[in-house]
Amino acid sequence: MSAKTKIFSLIDGFLEYINYARNYSKNTVASYRNDLEQFAEFLIMTEYGKKVSPEKAEIDISSVDLPLLKSFVADLFEKQKLDIKKARKFSNRSISRKISTLKSFFKYLYRKKIVSSNPASALAFPKMQKKLPSYIAASDMTKLLDRIGDGELNFIDKAIFELFYGTGIRLSELINLKTVDIDFYKNTVRVLGKGSKTRIVPFGSKALEALKNYMQIRDILNFNKSDYFFLNKNGKKLYPMEVSRMVKKNLSKVTDVKKKSPHVLRHSFATHLLDAGADIRAVKDLLGHENLSTTQVYTHVSPEKLKKAYKQAHPKA
Repeated sequence: MSAKTKIFSLIDGFLEYINYARNYSKNTVASYRNDLEQFAEFLIMTEYGKKVSPEKAEIDISSVDLPLLKSFVADLFEKQKLDIKKARKFSNRSISRKISTLKSFFKYLYRKKIVSSNPASALAFPKMQKKLPSYIAASDMTKLLDRIGDGELNFIDKAIFELFYGTGIRLSELINLKTVDIDFYKNTVRVLGKGSKTRIVPFGSKALEALKNYMQIRDILNFNKSDYFFLNKNGKKLYPMEVSRMVKKNLSKVTDVKKKSPHVLRHSFATHLLDAGADIRAVKDLLGHENLSTTQVYTHVSPEKLKKAYKQAHPKA
């Protein structure tokens, strides 16, 4: 291999590796692509002084060292300060993800013997402000689930909410559920999670009832030709924004929590389980987390538990 190589061909090779060999999700691969293309543009500007077409851009990737990588990260922080409108794009969390991408990319190049060392391994992550996940109070969830599902048109809303809150599955996992994935006898759902990993998650009697009611409407509308379980009024597979809008509309009726997304229902599922004394390892498996540290974010003390502890222990409560 020549000293200079087309940078985008190296990126394509890496993305192919994480897609097929590591079974990364489409969203993760897309994020890695965006991060590495941004890094490639930085290298090209550094090398050529201007942007050139990817077909012509050749970079000596072995000459990329730690100072150059630090310059790229510093450039991201500069953009974070200057571009307020794109603050989220260059937030500390976003920059941290880009650094993680670089570490993985150069680790891949090192293993392939394309570079003799991994300069990205010494990159430090920016300090992250610990952010507690938003969740809906259990009383508000009960109030909401009691309100929706009164009429036929709301049966799908009821089923979606009961499944989100009853299993803690992700939005992508819900819309990709197929009818064969739901076991109405064992009260379980088979979920295809991140990294194409399958897990079995149980659900309760309320969710079972809601799913059966929706199934009846689904059969009446002759939607049984589709493999996907949740379908819109046109008999088509639900799309993410469609579900997000429905969730936000219904949550707005019972809570003032700023974030009103499907993921908040996942947070609520985990928080309420742990608040009630569930084993954190069991919650980890239910959520489909690879590492226990990811689940530990839900072990924060909720305001309800603080008030209860205060009333029980403080002499002036």
